[in-house]
Amino acid sequence: MRKKIQMVKRILEQIPSAEFTVGSGWGACRRRRILAHYLIDEAQQNEGVFMDTTQQGIILFYPSEGKKPVCWKVKLMMIFIAVGPFRLKRVMQRKAQVEKMRSNYPPHIYCSFLGVLPEARGTNAILELRDILFQKSKEQNLPVMVETVIPKNKKIYERIGFTTYSQIEIDGLITYCLIRQINAENSN
Repeated sequence: MRKKIQMVKRILEQIPSAEFTVGSGWGACRRRRILAHYLIDEAQQNEGVFMDTTQQGIILFYPSEGKKPVCWKVKLMMIFIAVGPFRLKRVMQRKAQVEKMRSNYPPHIYCSFLGVLPEARGTNAILELRDILFQKSKEQNLPVMVETVIPKNKKIYERIGFTTYSQIEIDGLITYCLIRQINAENSN
Protein backbone atom coordinates (compact mmCIF):
# COMPACT_ATOMS: atom_id res chain seq x y z
CA MET A 1 0.00 0.00 0.00
CA ARG A 2 2.83 2.38 0.85
CA LYS A 3 4.40 2.05 -2.61
CA LYS A 4 1.05 2.77 -4.27
CA ILE A 5 0.49 5.84 -2.10
CA GLN A 6 3.98 7.15 -2.90
CA MET A 7 3.43 6.60 -6.62
CA VAL A 8 0.04 8.35 -6.69
CA LYS A 9 1.38 11.20 -4.54
CA ARG A 10 4.28 11.70 -6.94
CA ILE A 11 2.00 11.71 -10.00
CA LEU A 12 -0.40 14.12 -8.25
CA GLU A 13 2.41 16.70 -8.15
CA GLN A 14 1.84 17.17 -11.91
CA ILE A 15 -1.96 17.47 -11.81
CA PRO A 16 -3.63 20.90 -11.44
CA SER A 17 -6.79 19.48 -9.85
CA ALA A 18 -4.65 18.05 -7.01
CA GLU A 19 -3.35 21.54 -6.24
CA PHE A 20 -6.92 22.84 -6.47
CA THR A 21 -7.94 20.23 -3.89
CA VAL A 22 -5.03 20.28 -1.41
CA GLY A 23 -3.28 23.56 -2.17
CA SER A 24 0.43 24.25 -2.46
CA GLY A 25 3.15 25.59 -0.21
CA TRP A 26 3.91 24.39 3.29
CA GLY A 27 2.44 20.95 4.02
CA ALA A 28 1.36 20.26 0.41
CA CYS A 29 3.43 17.07 0.23
CA ARG A 30 1.64 15.65 3.28
CA ARG A 31 -1.76 16.74 1.96
CA ARG A 32 -1.06 15.06 -1.42
CA ARG A 33 -0.12 11.86 0.42
CA ILE A 34 -3.49 11.95 2.23
CA LEU A 35 -5.27 12.59 -1.10
CA ALA A 36 -3.41 9.62 -2.61
CA HIS A 37 -4.38 7.44 0.37
CA TYR A 38 -8.03 8.52 -0.02
CA LEU A 39 -8.11 7.75 -3.77
CA ILE A 40 -6.49 4.35 -3.26
CA ASP A 41 -8.74 3.42 -0.34
CA GLU A 42 -11.84 4.40 -2.33
CA ALA A 43 -10.83 2.14 -5.23
CA GLN A 44 -9.43 -0.65 -3.06
CA GLN A 45 -12.72 -0.94 -1.13
CA ASN A 46 -14.27 -1.70 -4.52
CA GLU A 47 -11.53 -3.96 -5.97
CA GLY A 48 -10.43 -1.32 -8.48
CA VAL A 49 -6.69 -0.85 -7.87
CA PHE A 50 -4.31 -2.12 -10.54
CA MET A 51 -0.68 -1.47 -11.36
CA ASP A 52 1.06 -2.23 -14.63
CA THR A 53 3.61 -5.06 -14.78
CA THR A 54 6.56 -2.63 -14.40
CA GLN A 55 4.97 -1.12 -11.26
CA GLN A 56 5.33 2.38 -12.71
CA GLY A 57 1.67 3.09 -13.45
CA ILE A 58 -1.57 2.76 -11.54
CA ILE A 59 -5.29 2.93 -12.26
CA LEU A 60 -8.05 3.43 -9.69
CA PHE A 61 -11.73 2.89 -10.41
CA TYR A 62 -15.01 1.77 -8.88
CA PRO A 63 -18.64 1.12 -9.89
CA SER A 64 -21.13 3.99 -9.67
CA GLU A 65 -23.68 1.73 -8.04
CA GLY A 66 -23.03 -0.45 -5.01
CA LYS A 67 -19.85 1.46 -4.18
CA LYS A 68 -18.38 0.63 -0.79
CA PRO A 69 -17.44 3.68 1.31
CA VAL A 70 -13.98 4.97 2.14
CA CYS A 71 -12.65 4.18 5.62
CA TRP A 72 -13.99 6.88 7.97
CA LYS A 73 -10.52 7.72 9.32
CA VAL A 74 -9.18 8.31 5.82
CA LYS A 75 -12.25 10.39 4.94
CA LEU A 76 -11.80 12.60 8.03
CA MET A 77 -8.11 13.08 7.25
CA MET A 78 -9.04 14.04 3.70
CA ILE A 79 -11.59 16.63 4.82
CA PHE A 80 -9.79 18.21 7.77
CA ILE A 81 -6.11 17.89 6.84
CA ALA A 82 -5.76 17.47 3.08
CA VAL A 83 -8.53 19.82 1.93
CA GLY A 84 -8.87 21.97 5.02
CA PRO A 85 -11.46 24.60 5.89
CA PHE A 86 -10.33 27.24 3.40
CA ARG A 87 -10.60 25.02 0.32
CA LEU A 88 -13.50 22.87 1.48
CA LYS A 89 -16.32 24.93 -0.05
CA ARG A 90 -14.85 25.09 -3.56
CA VAL A 91 -13.71 21.45 -3.50
CA MET A 92 -17.16 20.28 -2.41
CA GLN A 93 -18.79 22.55 -5.01
CA ARG A 94 -16.68 21.02 -7.80
CA LYS A 95 -17.28 17.49 -6.51
CA ALA A 96 -21.05 18.07 -6.33
CA GLN A 97 -21.22 19.47 -9.87
CA VAL A 98 -19.22 16.59 -11.35
CA GLU A 99 -21.25 14.00 -9.44
CA LYS A 100 -24.49 15.66 -10.56
CA MET A 101 -23.41 15.33 -14.19
CA ARG A 102 -22.39 11.70 -13.69
CA SER A 103 -25.72 10.91 -12.01
CA ASN A 104 -27.52 11.77 -15.27
CA TYR A 105 -25.98 8.67 -16.82
CA PRO A 106 -26.78 5.01 -16.30
CA PRO A 107 -24.65 2.81 -14.06
CA HIS A 108 -20.98 3.04 -15.03
CA ILE A 109 -17.42 2.45 -13.93
CA TYR A 110 -15.85 5.64 -12.62
CA CYS A 111 -12.10 5.95 -13.22
CA SER A 112 -10.88 8.24 -10.46
CA PHE A 113 -7.17 8.07 -11.33
CA LEU A 114 -4.99 6.89 -14.18
CA GLY A 115 -1.34 7.81 -14.21
CA VAL A 116 2.24 6.73 -14.75
CA LEU A 117 5.45 8.02 -13.25
CA PRO A 118 7.25 10.63 -15.38
CA GLU A 119 10.03 8.20 -16.27
CA ALA A 120 7.47 5.67 -17.57
CA ARG A 121 5.75 8.06 -19.96
CA GLY A 122 5.98 6.84 -23.52
CA THR A 123 6.12 3.19 -22.42
CA ASN A 124 3.36 0.61 -22.62
CA ALA A 125 2.40 1.14 -18.96
CA ILE A 126 -0.52 3.42 -19.74
CA LEU A 127 -1.75 1.08 -22.50
CA GLU A 128 -1.69 -1.88 -20.12
CA LEU A 129 -3.73 0.05 -17.55
CA ARG A 130 -6.18 1.22 -20.20
CA ASP A 131 -6.68 -2.39 -21.31
CA ILE A 132 -7.44 -3.44 -17.72
CA LEU A 133 -10.10 -0.72 -17.46
CA PHE A 134 -11.65 -1.58 -20.82
CA GLN A 135 -11.71 -5.29 -19.94
CA LYS A 136 -13.54 -4.55 -16.66
CA SER A 137 -15.99 -2.36 -18.62
CA LYS A 138 -16.63 -5.22 -21.04
CA GLU A 139 -16.95 -7.85 -18.28
CA GLN A 140 -19.42 -5.74 -16.30
CA ASN A 141 -21.18 -4.41 -19.41
CA LEU A 142 -20.80 -0.84 -18.11
CA PRO A 143 -19.55 2.35 -19.75
CA VAL A 144 -16.54 4.17 -18.25
CA MET A 145 -16.59 7.77 -17.03
CA VAL A 146 -13.56 9.92 -16.30
CA GLU A 147 -12.64 13.56 -15.75
CA THR A 148 -9.50 15.49 -16.54
CA VAL A 149 -8.39 19.08 -16.18
CA ILE A 150 -5.52 18.65 -18.63
CA PRO A 151 -6.48 19.45 -22.27
CA LYS A 152 -3.74 17.12 -23.60
CA ASN A 153 -5.20 14.23 -21.59
CA LYS A 154 -8.70 15.07 -22.88
CA LYS A 155 -7.43 14.61 -26.43
CA ILE A 156 -5.79 11.30 -25.51
CA TYR A 157 -9.05 10.03 -23.95
CA GLU A 158 -10.95 11.07 -27.08
CA ARG A 159 -8.48 9.15 -29.28
CA ILE A 160 -9.23 5.95 -27.38
CA GLY A 161 -12.99 6.17 -27.69
CA PHE A 162 -14.16 8.61 -25.01
CA THR A 163 -16.45 11.52 -25.84
CA THR A 164 -16.76 14.73 -23.86
CA TYR A 165 -20.26 15.06 -22.46
CA SER A 166 -19.72 18.17 -20.36
CA GLN A 167 -17.25 20.61 -18.93
CA ILE A 168 -17.42 22.80 -15.86
CA GLU A 169 -15.33 25.68 -14.59
CA ILE A 170 -14.89 26.48 -10.92
CA ASP A 171 -12.39 29.08 -9.74
CA GLY A 172 -10.66 29.02 -13.13
CA LEU A 173 -10.23 25.23 -13.18
CA ILE A 174 -11.90 23.66 -16.23
CA THR A 175 -12.90 20.05 -15.75
CA TYR A 176 -13.67 17.93 -18.83
CA CYS A 177 -16.11 15.08 -18.19
CA LEU A 178 -15.84 12.14 -20.59
CA ILE A 179 -17.60 8.82 -21.20
CA ARG A 180 -16.64 5.72 -23.16
CA GLN A 181 -19.66 3.67 -24.12
CA ILE A 182 -19.45 -0.12 -23.91
CA ASN A 183 -19.61 -0.52 -27.65
CA ALA A 184 -16.84 2.01 -28.41
CA GLU A 185 -14.99 0.39 -31.27
CA ASN A 186 -11.66 2.20 -31.04
CA SER A 187 -9.75 0.72 -28.10
CA ASN A 188 -6.26 1.76 -29.20
